[in-house]
Amino acid sequence: MQSKNAAGMRVAIVGLGRMGIRHIQAAQSLGMTICGIADIAPQAVDAARVAHQLSPEACFANAHDMLRTVVPEAVVVATTADSHFAFVSAAVEARARYILCEKPMATSLAQADAMREMCARSGALLAVNHQMQFMPHYMRVKQLIGGDELGALASVLVAGSNFGLAMNGSHYFEMFRYISGGAIRSVRAWLEDNQVSNPRGPQFEDCSGRLLTRGTGDETMYVDFSARAGHGLQIVFICRQGQIVLDELSGDMRVSVRKPEFRDLPTARYGMPADVRVELLEPTDAVSPTIRLWSAMLEGKSFPDGSVGTHALACCVASHVSHEMDGAEIQLDDLLHARSRVFQWA
Repeated sequence: MQSKNAAGMRVAIVGLGRMGIRHIQAAQSLGMTICGIADIAPQAVDAARVAHQLSPEACFANAHDMLRTVVPEAVVVATTADSHFAFVSAAVEARARYILCEKPMATSLAQADAMREMCARSGALLAVNHQMQFMPHYMRVKQLIGGDELGALASVLVAGSNFGLAMNGSHYFEMFRYISGGAIRSVRAWLEDNQVSNPRGPQFEDCSGRLLTRGTGDETMYVDFSARAGHGLQIVFICRQGQIVLDELSGDMRVSVRKPEFRDLPTARYGMPADVRVELLEPTDAVSPTIRLWSAMLEGKSFPDGSVGTHALACCVASHVSHEMDGAEIQLDDLLHARSRVFQWA
């Protein structure tokens, strides 16, 4: 999967947890030169150095020292969200041309705004690692929706489990934006008292619950990520002429569409004969979509930039505000009072 645009590019990676290691794998697959890795845990640095055959000179305990020393062209920020702002700022100061930040982009909308502004001033391209548009499942769904067979998208149902609002729920805000072709304009949420346990540390908090979004074209999405559910992740895409049921864990996708001779009938005739098929899509890991994201970013194609990351973050903030107002509908354009509010997301 080497990319001529990425080949030899000097990249530094901050944070060597599960995703940080995957970023090393993606960078090496692209032919990038890993000029620096940094983590506050010495054992994580040593393990990454040995596993990926990196030079001891590329290994650092302090990310700020690394960025000043190795002068990278590209920087990956794969730490927890509470340090994203500081490390993106440091990457800008190091004159990095490309910055890829993990999600959630920040712990407040004010931080996200500042990150975008500093990157714009410096000329750095900022990407946020929302991967849905590069996953085979959703690339296929995007290809099908809006065509003659299925017709326009009406709504999306995400039947999830206890996966956390910021941890994984934010991915579905981005999925909906990608599939529908427009931003989410409002959110209603009913969050649960349960805190989603986080392996990254007890200081981090997240929420389970349910939410409803409305898009700019009046498409809707309902997401159930209750702590009462412990298995499964299926997404239903409801269109004018049929439905797609995607099992994200298995990769199975069931497509049911009205037979062509019945497609001019009113939607009230919902029980008409249908053509049904099952498609099996390639399994997806976190490395391949990251490779595709880098390629799109370096080739000037569409990628999840800072505005996309901020949009997903705003949906998370609006969910909290809505819950605190008994599920009231919150317009994303009306979050000025909440932009400085800080959350304990990982």
